[in-house]
Amino acid sequence: MKKFLFFILTFTFTFSYSQISTRTIEVKEGQMGKFIEMAGKKTKKFNNEDGAARFWTYEILTGSDAGKIWRMQGASAEMRDNWDMDSEEIKYWQKNVSPYIANGSVNGNYMWNYAGPYSHNVDSQNQNHVMMLIYNYKDSGEEDFWRFRERVVAARQAMDPAPKGSMHSVVCASGCNGNVALILFEYESWEDQQKYNQENLPKMIEKYNELYGNDAYEQDGSKVEKALTENGRGRVHLRFIPEASSD
Repeated sequence: MKKFLFFILTFTFTFSYSQISTRTIEVKEGQMGKFIEMAGKKTKKFNNEDGAARFWTYEILTGSDAGKIWRMQGASAEMRDNWDMDSEEIKYWQKNVSPYIANGSVNGNYMWNYAGPYSHNVDSQNQNHVMMLIYNYKDSGEEDFWRFRERVVAARQAMDPAPKGSMHSVVCASGCNGNVALILFEYESWEDQQKYNQENLPKMIEKYNELYGNDAYEQDGSKVEKALTENGRGRVHLRFIPEASSD
């Protein structure tokens, strides 16, 4: 089976780390504002310098984890090997941020790699509304799944004007059951997403078929459906929180 190369996570930010990890945090009732304030102070203080881990913070808007925080860390393997649990950074978090976390509830440590060839980065601002598609595909469906993602990127790149928000593809490296991929689309708002679906999505499909043949989008999409495991598709919306994230 064809092997695919996965690269480093960039999102609309730029950094060069070999590993990305995510975790879900449950905030105490009524304390979201305080958590964001203190997590932001910690992040701006410790996670903006060269050689430091970077953090990006999201609020989960839909699904069973709605109302929780999804926090992403980018760090090199060397940083992870030398992580100091007695560092000033950890002590600051425990003293100033942990009091707003419900019962110490920090769950789900997953590791990811960024799928560079299957992502489309555009220079955009205020794209803080995120739709995340969650896929679990069969081993036998790997090629069909990623061919479709690669072609979607080519179609988006060929659009004039290009979409305002980026599209990012991430593949699970550790912690997941099966072959799990996340596709994240950035928008300004719910209304902006609706406008994209009404106006730009048809244009993207038209460009896809122009590049790969009549009805190619529908045919390739059908192959993706067959490539997925049972119940291998999900959707969650997130709100990016820049004030609690690395610059």
